[in-house]
Formats: sequence, C-alpha cells, structure tokens
Amino acid sequence: MRPATSLRRLRRRAVRRLRRRLGLVRHGGLSAARWADRSLRAVRRELPTDGLRTRVVPPPDLPGTGLEAVEAVLRRRGATCLQRCLVVQAWLLAHGQPREVVVAASVSDGFAAHAWLDGHDEDESATYRELTRVPARG
Repeated sequence: MRPATSLRRLRRRAVRRLRRRLGLVRHGGLSAARWADRSLRAVRRELPTDGLRTRVVPPPDLPGTGLEAVEAVLRRRGATCLQRCLVVQAWLLAHGQPREVVVAASVSDGFAAHAWLDGHDEDESATYRELTRVPARG
C-alpha cells in the first residue's frame, strides 16, 4: 500500500467518525463544522490583539440547518461565551439574521463577565449589567 493511499483512507475514517460523533448527517453539516473550527481558531488568535473589532470570515453558502453543527463544534472545542458569540453571529448574519453581541459584567459576588447574542440566546440582563454591544457586520 502506498503512503498516499493509506493517508486518504485514514482521513476518510476520521471524517466518518467525526460525522457520527457530532451527528453531522444533514446536508452541509460537515462543511459548517469545518468553517466553525477554522473560525474559532482565527477568533482565538485575533481576539487578544483586535478585541471586539475581531472579524469572522463569513461561512460558505450553506443551508441554515448547519447551525447545529456549528454549535456542536464550539461546545466540543470549549469556546468561551465571547468566542462562541462572534462565530455564531457571523453564521446568523450570513443567513439573514443579524444579531448584536451583548457584553456584560456582574459584580455581585466578585467580578464576572459574560456575552450573549441579543434575540438568539437567553437574555442574561437580570444577572449581568450591560457594558457594550457589538453590532453584526458583514
């Protein structure tokens, strides 16, 4: 067996395992998962230097059902709430649903910060005090 053939075979097996593990059986799920993984890596790299001005590359033209795969990748990779919000915000914007990222803090029991997507995630304004909003930008 040639090395290139065995590498292809290993890659195919890895893709099948990933599909089973994440439940990516719908059309576009694997492409959405790949985009989410690349976007999360880019956000993690750029967020420390660019802050809230960090931009996420828009996803490829995929059906909106891929959001489940995007969320699954972000959960599995341990994205912070802000990283998750920036990636999901880009996905939703590409599918005609612009959402603002709300960044808030709580000082009741020490300092805690949190971020969520306005109109998409559960509203946390009862627990946290809003600091700023990041508008959806394409």
